[in-house]
Amino acid sequence: MRRLIVTGPRRAEFEDVAEPECPHDGLLVRARMTAISVGTEIRVFRAQAVDEAGQFLHERIPFVLPTENGYSMVGDVVAVGKEVADFNVGDRVFTPSAHKEIAAVNSQLAIKLPAEIPDEQAVLLNICEVGHIALRRGSPAPGENVAVVGQGVIGLAALAYCRAFGFRTAAIDISNERLDVSRQMGADLAVSPKQDACVDRVQELFDGAGADLVIEAASRWDAIQTSMDVAADDARIVVAARHTDSPEFNPVGHPYLGKKLTLLTSYGYAAPGQRWDRQRSIGLTLELLKSGRLDVEPMITHRIKAASLPDMYRRLDEGEPSIVGVVVSW
Repeated sequence: MRRLIVTGPRRAEFEDVAEPECPHDGLLVRARMTAISVGTEIRVFRAQAVDEAGQFLHERIPFVLPTENGYSMVGDVVAVGKEVADFNVGDRVFTPSAHKEIAAVNSQLAIKLPAEIPDEQAVLLNICEVGHIALRRGSPAPGENVAVVGQGVIGLAALAYCRAFGFRTAAIDISNERLDVSRQMGADLAVSPKQDACVDRVQELFDGAGADLVIEAASRWDAIQTSMDVAADDARIVVAARHTDSPEFNPVGHPYLGKKLTLLTSYGYAAPGQRWDRQRSIGLTLELLKSGRLDVEPMITHRIKAASLPDMYRRLDEGEPSIVGVVVSW
């Protein structure tokens, strides 16, 4: 079978490997579609901050090259482990698997998919959940206003949940192409931080007060500065993106100290059994996708075949602005 691997900085290729065996407690899943998580996967592709042993210095879980890449797959179950009772051959599932033809996965990580949700929306499930978790981390109350800084797939996912839950939203990004997608997804305002009136326009939308909650999904410290600029007094700022740069401003200096801001980070689900653990959070997302309340279709700007993955990585690394969400057919 084929799988994509990153072999070195800015080098990705396919290799042929033996099909995996089905684990006793798991499944074998044949890929229909995978999706690119642009921020995470391109950091791996670039091999940013790798030490001499090939470990990524700024990742919570180190990677060693060569490595598989990606964590979003929709496919069909082709084998079921002898200890698994809840799945059958032929089930269509989502799994947090890398870009490859066949994945072996623990059954507890697989999600059965309702027939009403098409593959290219279901394959965005993990990406959407990052935005979902970030929004919940900020605990917006009914009637509060949300700004989302960074309109890549994570920021757009957060925007989609804001719309599903009825919050007024401002979308902020330096890319006009991404702001166009934000407008298609229903943002009340889509604006570039490079515009002199950016902060004024956000405050005008939000009744002169600024955003009650800001989600930063741009992976840049200047985006955190923008988040602090557009935030209202006593606002919360949730950092949903991994950062590898350092700040060039004083986040506790003037004028930010006087705004009494709360800076939060967001990573992973609540513990099993808590109200919004993985099972309940994903369950809600599936219901929102089924009903059409969670509209992620405008996020998908490119549909490619698996053979084009290395070239798509190259294009993303070069910063091609029209590329946002990419789904990959196998």
